[in-house]
Amino acid sequence: LEAHRLCVLPYLMTVKRLRGVCTKDSCMDFEDMLKIASATNNLSNRGHAIFAQLELLVVFNEWESASKLLAEAGNLRLSIPGHFVGVRFTVLEALISFKMAQTSALFARTKWKRRGLKAFKLLRSWAKKGNVNVVHSLHLLYAELAVLKGEGKRVEESFKTAVMVAATSGLMQDKALAHDLAHEFYTAQGDKYWADYSYEKSQEAYSDWGANAKVDEK
Repeated sequence: LEAHRLCVLPYLMTVKRLRGVCTKDSCMDFEDMLKIASATNNLSNRGHAIFAQLELLVVFNEWESASKLLAEAGNLRLSIPGHFVGVRFTVLEALISFKMAQTSALFARTKWKRRGLKAFKLLRSWAKKGNVNVVHSLHLLYAELAVLKGEGKRVEESFKTAVMVAATSGLMQDKALAHDLAHEFYTAQGDKYWADYSYEKSQEAYSDWGANAKVDEK
């Protein structure tokens, strides 16, 4: 029973932190969960705690922290049972890897790009087999890969498609994320109009999703 509780707890804490009703003083910390998982040698609980933390770090654009955690995590697909978590981890793995490749020096850039492409190709293979739930994420990843390659036109088209598909599928959190990452891209390009537009849309979507802590962040 305790093991099942510890599998659910990371997600409950993630929701509370996104809604701004949980602080480090009022909730168990992810580090505490990882210590318990390590002490009990429970790889599943470790995987759930790391996965939930990666989701939060991505939402708050903490790419350096996300990359360090991802490097420590290894392949969570091997330790977390359940189709959704394995697929979502693969999306986060590719996204974090592409973001790090965009800003890293040559050796690290190659390492992160290689890991990102491996996860990306895995997602594409699932989509070809009929998994429609990864389509919007693939468009988002196409955008970040295009950023890495310097293909500006492809970036804009892919972000727009990612937003449209996520919105059509009712995936508010991923619609918000796509707008948020588009805001990062347009800001870096010095395009104030589209940067402001993407920021406003991301704030609207995060607010609709209930991520008050993200909305209040900026």
